[in-house]
Amino acid sequence: MLEQELKDIWNNSSQTETISIETDLLIQELNSEVNAIQKTIRRRDIREISASVLGIIMYSFLLYEIPFPISKLACSLSISWFIFVILKFQKSKRQNIPTNLSLSLTEQLAQQNTLMQQQKNLLNSSVYWYSLLSFVINFIFIIGLENPLDYNWTNTLATTFLPLSFSFKIIMIIGLAFIYSFIIWINKRVINKSIKPLIQNIEIIQQQLKTE
Repeated sequence: MLEQELKDIWNNSSQTETISIETDLLIQELNSEVNAIQKTIRRRDIREISASVLGIIMYSFLLYEIPFPISKLACSLSISWFIFVILKFQKSKRQNIPTNLSLSLTEQLAQQNTLMQQQKNLLNSSVYWYSLLSFVINFIFIIGLENPLDYNWTNTLATTFLPLSFSFKIIMIIGLAFIYSFIIWINKRVINKSIKPLIQNIEIIQQQLKTE
């Protein structure tokens, strides 16, 4: 009887040690994946904020320069939208803090899970506040462009690049629709290929730690 009990204790301890080693390896791999995604998030936030600043400058110039009332309104909306985007990604930058290694492992995992959930929500909601809203504002801007001669307006640079003709407007609108559809697809792909699997891995390790 004593011999069998010793065997059971040995087998249980071996299984526990194996689980512990597997958990340690999973945590190392998880930390590497989280760090890689955080770097990608930081680059994205900087890129979007920089692009928004340039967008504010460009639409401020158009707001001052073009005479068309509806397009002027769209310029004002675009400037407001760019400010909103900057605030959104500034918030993302503040949330995207490195894992606090002074915390317990359980707390570190909870912090990582919270960060990934926030990014998933940001990308999911970007369908509305980023892609669709921007498309609608640009649509209003394009539709609002009129004949410069009706306003005695001459600006070679602006008239060269603005879609003033009907055919050019249709091409621009279709092009924007494809661009924003592609952005939506990219964001969904990032969620499904990167964010969701990482959240699942975090939750698996959290569950393993609870059972150890």
